[in-house]
Amino acid sequence: MTNNNLKIVLETNEELLNAIRRSVNEIPILAIDEVDIHKNDSALYDEILAHRLGLIPLQEGRKLEEFEDKPSTKNQLELSLKAKGPCTVYSGNFKGETKPIYDKMPIIILGEDQELQLVAFARLGKGKDHAKYSPGLVYYRHVSEITIKKPEGAKKILEKIKDSLITPLKDNLKVNETYKSDKDIDYIQTLIKDDSIEVKTGQEIVLFIESWGQKKPKEIFNEAVKVLDKNLKEFLKLFK
Repeated sequence: MTNNNLKIVLETNEELLNAIRRSVNEIPILAIDEVDIHKNDSALYDEILAHRLGLIPLQEGRKLEEFEDKPSTKNQLELSLKAKGPCTVYSGNFKGETKPIYDKMPIIILGEDQELQLVAFARLGKGKDHAKYSPGLVYYRHVSEITIKKPEGAKKILEKIKDSLITPLKDNLKVNETYKSDKDIDYIQTLIKDDSIEVKTGQEIVLFIESWGQKKPKEIFNEAVKVLDKNLKEFLKLFK
């Protein structure tokens, strides 16, 4: 696990992991939902600009209610942006009740005397309704099992995928020794030039979580499991 990435090796099935993956899109996430553009002299249409703003990851700020129909101070945060060219406008130029997680995301380039003035409203939403509310990228694949056939040739291949090995690479490889990798089996097969190794799909599955920064990967996993548990309980009520 790193700051924004998590890798878990699990003995489970694809159905469960796919259910967790889909549940990630039901975690409430803050994103810019509406933009009032007062002045835009740039080369981009207002709609394109608004789309870009919606994809900027934001810090959570104060606790909000989920937005339904009517905007209020309880369900949205206000941000403003003013800039005059020539310059590159970055996410860090926003001022307001919250701020972007990354300050150096380029939004737009303004030429000489071009101006940009806008007010944006950030609201809670879910990824199942719009991708801008997604907390990150979640995917999985089976572990690749690599069996050593010719140690010398095998070592050259394993050195290329060393960072993906689940078990540490030994200095002295032995015939019929098995290593596990989180790399895709098709990728490993492109590295095979002879019969130095034999690769096959393992029983274990690797779950990857790459966060956009709004939540830690561990939080994304835990909250997705809670969502799935809640949905299953609601489903079981139908049979009572």
